[in-house]
Amino acid sequence: NKTVRSVGSYSAAASATERSAGNNMPNNATSGIYNFAAGDPASATDRAVGGISSASASKSVNIYVMLTNNGSSTISNFTISYNVEKYRNGSNPAGFSIQMYYSNNGTNWTSAGDNFKTSFTADENSNGFASAPGATVSVSNQTLSVSLESGSSLYLAWNYSVTSGTSGSNAQALGIDDVSITANGETSNPVITVEPASLTDFSYVAGSGPSSANSFSLTGSNLTANLTVS
Repeated sequence: NKTVRSVGSYSAAASATERSAGNNMPNNATSGIYNFAAGDPASATDRAVGGISSASASKSVNIYVMLTNNGSSTISNFTISYNVEKYRNGSNPAGFSIQMYYSNNGTNWTSAGDNFKTSFTADENSNGFASAPGATVSVSNQTLSVSLESGSSLYLAWNYSVTSGTSGSNAQALGIDDVSITANGETSNPVITVEPASLTDFSYVAGSGPSSANSFSLTGSNLTANLTVS
């Protein structure tokens, strides 16, 4: 995408990366979508997907996923974790960021907020790392407070771009790795029921003894501990 901080459309996304890089990524690397390697780009098995921008091309790189609720009940929210990894420095003074977005149609996007934004300040140079990645920042167990009804889909997008301004030159190469998404079901409050609600007709008459015994039923649902009666 040639527009900074632009997410684009899920339906128009490609299904494969264009290039690969890892250790010693050159400072004149071609911009675009990358399959990053934690090590030798030809043989390392630990991979991350991301990209790098330039002055005129690939000013935004987006990574998409579509989630469909195939269950019978509504998902109330999601717990999401992932790592943002740097595979090359960048001397662009604005620095670079990866911001996560969400959408119910894959076209109109909403920012997931600062809890899902990872930014790197400018580096002194635009060199690669002898051992990639050179830096890792974790987004850990953050709640995306978006519900998803049964049979519906939710789209997520991680947008890589310069943090501010419009220049994508002297860019940092960033990718995402170790993505974990947990769907959380609807929670219900504990319910305790007593039937009948009160007991009556108790008596004690001298010479005749107590009245007949009474009883009640105590039931509960969605309990978090045992019930105690005293």
